Amino acid sequence: MRPSSAPHRVLVIGAVGRAGAAVLRERLGRVDAVPVTVLCTRAFAHLPRGLGHAVVDGDGWRAGLPHVAPSDEVVVVLDARRHAREAVFWRPERAALVPLMQALHARGVRRLELVHGPGHTPNAAERAAVQALGYGAREAGVRPPSPRPREATTGGWLERLAAWMLRTLIDTLYALGMRPPR
Repeated sequence: MRPSSAPHRVLVIGAVGRAGAAVLRERLGRVDAVPVTVLCTRAFAHLPRGLGHAVVDGDGWRAGLPHVAPSDEVVVVLDARRHAREAVFWRPERAALVPLMQALHARGVRRLELVHGPGHTPNAAERAAVQALGYGAREAGVRPPSPRPREATTGGWLERLAAWMLRTLIDTLYALGMRPPR
């Protein structure tokens, strides 16, 4: 089954662990959110609004290719499963990551982001493949450092309230995929 090359969508491969949860939260929480599809091993009965699924038949990395369209923005997540229930999300073996990225590039996918969780940094061959294919890589949930540490602000109640409101605003902007003004 091949998807139609109709509208743009985000296809998430390996939506497991904290990194997978961060990617889904980031993509579904945007104001300008496009449909998000996760590859899984069996169908879901209920999904949040904006989230779809595609069931992958087979274990090898080639099994996921029929669900990818050239117009898709693909996000490949590298992280460990935290719970047994995350086994429903399909993900290729780590050794097949480079061949998978090359096959996606050969299928016409030009937007791919490799997102990794802490401790799952891409190795040298994976980084070289990402660069050679013109794709991007980043660690999940990484934000630029804040100007002041997140320690409790000292001072009066009004100063503490203002500091809390600013931190909350900045966190919300990042969660929506927007950058705060500088």
